[in-house]
Amino acid sequence: MSRKRLSLGIGAYALDKVVVSIVQIVTVPVLANAWGLTLYGIWAIVMTIPSFLALGDFGIVNSAGARMIGFISREEWDSARATLHTAWLASLSIILLAALAIGATLLVLPVGVAPTTAGFDEYDSRATLMILLIYGLLTIVFRLNTAAFRAALRYSMASLCSTSVYLFENLAVVALVLLGHGPLIAAIGLLAVRLVWICGLLVLSHLHLPRLQPGFAAASRSEWMHMWRPALAASALGFGLAGYLQGSVMLLGAVAGPAAVPAFIAVRTLSRLGVQLATLVSLPVMQEFGNAVGKSDNYRAGRYFGLVAIIGMLQAGLMAVGLVAVGQLFITIWTRGAIIADQNLIIFMAISSFAAMFWNPLSNLILAINRQQAFSYANLVVSAVGLILIWLTAPAMGAAGAGLSFAIVDIVTLAAVVLFIARNWLGDSQFRRGISATARELRSPLAMLRSLKNAV
Repeated sequence: MSRKRLSLGIGAYALDKVVVSIVQIVTVPVLANAWGLTLYGIWAIVMTIPSFLALGDFGIVNSAGARMIGFISREEWDSARATLHTAWLASLSIILLAALAIGATLLVLPVGVAPTTAGFDEYDSRATLMILLIYGLLTIVFRLNTAAFRAALRYSMASLCSTSVYLFENLAVVALVLLGHGPLIAAIGLLAVRLVWICGLLVLSHLHLPRLQPGFAAASRSEWMHMWRPALAASALGFGLAGYLQGSVMLLGAVAGPAAVPAFIAVRTLSRLGVQLATLVSLPVMQEFGNAVGKSDNYRAGRYFGLVAIIGMLQAGLMAVGLVAVGQLFITIWTRGAIIADQNLIIFMAISSFAAMFWNPLSNLILAINRQQAFSYANLVVSAVGLILIWLTAPAMGAAGAGLSFAIVDIVTLAAVVLFIARNWLGDSQFRRGISATARELRSPLAMLRSLKNAV
């Protein structure tokens, strides 16, 4: 295994999480105090627009990235370039159509529909929404560029670029707010920084990936025919997860009442911290794993799989036990007694956390080879069933009904992921040898610490 690349990748990913945490801690009080809670609340609502628009590539970025990993592993740079150019053409076509459709909708909105408050009139509101629309769509372009770097095993560079643009965008917003500007100017600042970094990525691509330059010349219909099914599956996973996470809160509040929501959000937030931690190793590893599979090096692929699976299982177990043992106490201290979580809710979310912390890192390896349809549609269907389950159980169980739903959704998704792994990978003797080799390196706590030290 390439310890240097893994070390750089894991370090870059850890830095990203630190930067995101610091930025969130800093920006909330600055914006809330400078703008007031009403205007800041409007900003928080409209900032969800870019997050959803980033899913508007309909999985093209993920599908293209996985295909490029396979081609580059076999030194088929012309095919990788054809994939990138096809993804560029498809993505920009979607961006153009979405911009025209949403832009036209904003222009014809009746007066009084756009969110306004003192110092933020109807014109400012519409202009801010339009700018955030463009900003969100440009996020797709940015992700497509970083996907090319990841495919070429430059994960640390791609991660540092993503971290840097996030940091500078938020620094620009904070600076503009402290200078007395409102949401419109803040949105312009976000868009300006994003444009500068996209140009910077193009320069970096020219310097470091001369054989994988963005463009349209090599786009082909045949390449699109290979891409669209995995892209649709990746899109189903993204929309399913986003819809379930948001829909569960809305449905719980509607059925069990608003008072049931804070406890659920507190426990869910705590349990999902572990899910983020679980991807610390798998995200940097997935490019290496995809490269090994592309070269038909099943032993090396097994070693990467073993690293992700063993560390993921240990993290999942520790998080689940910790949540059950001290979760209620932690939430009470964290919220200063404002929220007292039901122990049944904590137990259900601990089960959900264990399953999610296991299937998320393993699913990244499946995404790396563009086989996400093996579990994405199962996740989409069970998420819909999970929302129905909340509707049925929340009146009697309250927030624990939502916890039960989360546990079932994550268990079923884990089962789909494990089934794919058992059918496609574990039957290969070289793959199993690779897993065994990694397991021997991690057979003791001391060896585990040494391995993690080498990785980090």
